[in-house]
Amino acid sequence: MGVPLGPKIRKVEVTILTSSNFIINGKISVPEEMRFSDALNKFLKDTKFLPVVEIEIKNLNNEKIGESDFSLINKDLIIAIYPVEKGL
Repeated sequence: MGVPLGPKIRKVEVTILTSSNFIINGKISVPEEMRFSDALNKFLKDTKFLPVVEIEIKNLNNEKIGESDFSLINKDLIIAIYPVEKGL
């Protein structure tokens, strides 16, 4: 039986608006027992880049312009980030 290396994590689907006028939809990992905003403030505050997986990139006209399995998003370019609520 392996020893856990860190907290249990969950993937949170997010939408990110960048200063380059891109809308990025993807998933970020946060500790299972932590709120989304607390995870960003506690674990990602000292990092320059935000790791995001399962990415779809759109322009402001909602036209898909790219996709990727993984990317690091420069946090200086993020205008807004919010979790996507399912079932609304």
